[in-house]
Amino acid sequence: METIRTIDQDAAATHTALVPDGFDPRQAIGETTIRCLVCGHAFRQLTNTHLKSHGLDTPAYKRRFGYNRRRPLMSLALLRLYAARAIERKLASHIRCRPVVARPELRRTGGRRVIALEEFLTRQDAWRRRRAR
Repeated sequence: METIRTIDQDAAATHTALVPDGFDPRQAIGETTIRCLVCGHAFRQLTNTHLKSHGLDTPAYKRRFGYNRRRPLMSLALLRLYAARAIERKLASHIRCRPVVARPELRRTGGRRVIALEEFLTRQDAWRRRRAR
């Protein structure tokens, strides 16, 4: 447990320089829109074309605002639509490669990765809920 706390504290320290106090990137993602945190406009999906207008790409935007690397930059409704289509078309059956199996050296890393602000806040919320009980 102590290791997780240290990693979370490191993540919080990393992101405090990038985002204002009390900022929660999860609030920008709504049911029907996602708000660009650079210009404030609302979209169904943040595209590379829009992010390039700010001089950013998707990984840089996610790092800057503390999103998890695998977080899709789209509204929740659009995310559900794409997930339903993928299930309908059985796209999971087309996945042929599992990185951990294909590259055994990944197992040696022990799952260590950078924890994004979004994940830090989610963990913090869960910890507070457990403590409140």
